[in-house]
Order: sequence, then C-alpha cells, then structure tokens
Amino acid sequence: MGKEDFEFSNIQVKKALNIGVGIFAVFLFIKTFLIDTDKKRIDNSLKNIKEESFDGLVIDKGFDKFNHNASVIYFKDKTKVALFGQFWAQINIGDSLIKKKGETIITVYRNKEKFILDNKEIMDSWRK
Repeated sequence: MGKEDFEFSNIQVKKALNIGVGIFAVFLFIKTFLIDTDKKRIDNSLKNIKEESFDGLVIDKGFDKFNHNASVIYFKDKTKVALFGQFWAQINIGDSLIKKKGETIITVYRNKEKFILDNKEIMDSWRK
C-alpha cells in the first residue's frame, strides 16, 4: 500500500470536520465571553471613574473590610473614596486631592508640589 492509495473515509472526514468546528466554537466562545467581557468590564470601570468627583484633605487611609478590603482614603469632610492600590500607596495623610467629574486624573497637592495620578493609565495597562 503506497502513499498514492491512501484515502479518507466519509467517517474520518466527518470526524475531522466535527473536531474543526468544535475548535472554532471554543475559540469563538473564548473571544466573545472572556476577552470581550474583560474589555467591557474595563470600559465600564473607566466610565464609573469618570462619573466620580471629589476634592478634599486626606486625614486617614485604610481598608474597607465591607468592600472586599478596598484601599480607601478618608477626607476631612468625613467622605471616603476607594482608590487603586497603586495610588493609595502614593497618597499621604495631609495631601489635598482633586478629581473632577468627566476626567480620569487625580491631582495631588503636597507641600507646594503637584503631581498627577491617571486612572486611565492603569486601566490601559490591564488591556495588554
């Protein structure tokens, strides 16, 4: 039996097509429900961040055990704001913070210095 005599039977062709369709379906499921869901979640989070606004003097920092141990800062006016852990670590008690509605940046004032923390940078790093 030489190489020229080899043929696929109808059953083998059907099995191969079923496997191909199955692999394609798995790929489509992963793209639609896993990858796109992450993108939608990031986009929704960014939208929520843009809706937020605050302005105040930081009097304390901590973790909110009722909100999955979210890192939070407490302002002098008794409000609290959850922040990304990266930002929480960069903010000190005594800093003044401003976050305007519609923006992704937090402006931090400390000892006559000003620096910017951008939520969008963190969110964009998650997309990679």
